[in-house]
Amino acid sequence: MGNLLSTSSASQDKGNKRALDPEESVTVTKRVRLESEQTVTIKETDVGIAAYVNTNLNGFHSILKYRAEDFLVNEVDMDGKIVHLTSLEAPNTKTKEIKLNYYKPAVFDKEVAKILDKEFAKKLREFIKKPEDTEAVITTTSDKDQRMQFYQLVEQHLETKINCRGKDGQLVIRWPSAVYNDEFIDWKALGGEYLQVNMYKNGIDTMNAINIISNKAAVHSKHFGYAGTKDARAITTQTLTMKSVKPGRIVMAQDELKKCGIYLGDFKFVPNGLTLGDLKGNHFTIVLRDVKGVSEADLEVALNSLKENGYLNYFGMQRFGTSTVLTHTIGCAIMKKDYELASDLILNPREGDRAEFDAARRLWKETHDAEATLAIFPKRAYSERKLLNFYIRNPESHAKAIKSLPKNMLSLYSHAYQSYIWNRVVSERSRRFGNNKPLVGDLVLVDAKKMKGDSRKGNNVGRRDPFNKKIPKVLTEEDLENYSITDVVYPLPGKQTVYPENEIKELYVKFMAEDGISMEKRSGHFDNLAGDYRNILSKPEDMAWSFIRYNDPTEKLCNTDVDRLENVPEPVGVQDGQYLALKVEFTLGTSQYATMALREIMRAETSSQAQSNISHD
Repeated sequence: MGNLLSTSSASQDKGNKRALDPEESVTVTKRVRLESEQTVTIKETDVGIAAYVNTNLNGFHSILKYRAEDFLVNEVDMDGKIVHLTSLEAPNTKTKEIKLNYYKPAVFDKEVAKILDKEFAKKLREFIKKPEDTEAVITTTSDKDQRMQFYQLVEQHLETKINCRGKDGQLVIRWPSAVYNDEFIDWKALGGEYLQVNMYKNGIDTMNAINIISNKAAVHSKHFGYAGTKDARAITTQTLTMKSVKPGRIVMAQDELKKCGIYLGDFKFVPNGLTLGDLKGNHFTIVLRDVKGVSEADLEVALNSLKENGYLNYFGMQRFGTSTVLTHTIGCAIMKKDYELASDLILNPREGDRAEFDAARRLWKETHDAEATLAIFPKRAYSERKLLNFYIRNPESHAKAIKSLPKNMLSLYSHAYQSYIWNRVVSERSRRFGNNKPLVGDLVLVDAKKMKGDSRKGNNVGRRDPFNKKIPKVLTEEDLENYSITDVVYPLPGKQTVYPENEIKELYVKFMAEDGISMEKRSGHFDNLAGDYRNILSKPEDMAWSFIRYNDPTEKLCNTDVDRLENVPEPVGVQDGQYLALKVEFTLGTSQYATMALREIMRAETSSQAQSNISHD
């Protein structure tokens, strides 16, 4: 997803999380590791992350994500505006002032009969007389004009509140409830048929949050649109759209949603829904606690270096999973069509597993009894259970078993391998040539119209305008003065990939050959992967920082959007406090990892396992 600390909007991140029960509590502080749990730390070098832009920085000790409020992510929309939750007020859905003139029952019934018929008018009157029958529903056949007249009659002349809606040529009448609270909406007059909201969530990833909203507000998940997925291990704010969903449903579900860590507000009607990629990036606000081993003056030097020189735009640790079997190794096996190996990598024992997972994996390795193993595998082990269910019906059908996994899951594995190779290449490029300037033969992205006569299909690198696609250009000696290192992109290998025309291409060949992967089309290793391009260096924008002293390790040091809505004073810390915290914020583009920006100055391992072992002294 969303990637853990990434701004990625790639759809392959969906489905990679355990489905949360809506009532699960939200973790506020870092989980304490049990003494019985084996500690296994995946290192950055295991996934190709090895170099730095500024090699002269020394780094420092700090604690990342001690509290949920220590890591805030706010989406940046296509206009470059940072998305915040600023209001929970229900929207005004009235397009004109309505003069209420409640009719007496006999007069109202007579008007209903004129619009529809006398029989329905009688049924409606009986319905209105029995408000205690909350499950009652009455219907009648009607056309759109009849329904519009009826809606207006009810809105202006009926004092009793009822729920009216049209469905499949029927007028359906119910009593209002948290599920059926549909007021009449003139979508066009209000601005469009999509309801747009800003969603604040804590401890839930985007897809699970949508599933919870869908359940609480009775809105099918197919109606939702979003620009990017956000991970559970952060407090995030992003924009959602819902097609033809009336705000009353959301408003009436607000209290239940808040219990799940979800707040929806800033209601707006818009003509177009969101799709994946409809964002500029994300704005991060991060608190690093217990900073030591460095002076504030040295921190200023490091932070200014990050601001001015940037960082190597690696795919972060969360791209590769948290177990000793990294996702890119599974992706490599799938690309080579070694499906039995891929299955073993997913199902077999792995170092550092929790006891309940280890027991299930060992049972599978020893017996290959799919039914018995499935019975004891924890329910949150989605991929494993999916494979075992398939093996129960089709033993030894490894290829079909792997292909039974959701497409987004398979993509996640293969994309992780592409990311791994990209990381390795960039690290080696940095070691050999530094990070100061482009090389002859490097690639940059240019507008297609600037490359007349080139009929080759290029990758659009996430650009939203279909007529503004970018394609790679190979730099010549004459081009070097027109481009800087921030323009240089390196490819994620794929069947349509253009590679640099220098020794960097040989690095791709060499590193993939070590894994048994060939870029030759006849190998079929990239059959389902077109490839893409990624800037090798990134610079944070809108970067700012401050220092906070504090005494209590659990003290809250940063306010959230909800805190500001509730007028909670901004934390100021304690003068001359025992501990030092660094609060830093910056904006990154899509598919860029905040952890990799922090790594440039921290010089510390950024995996969740490594960070979970750090605590205040």
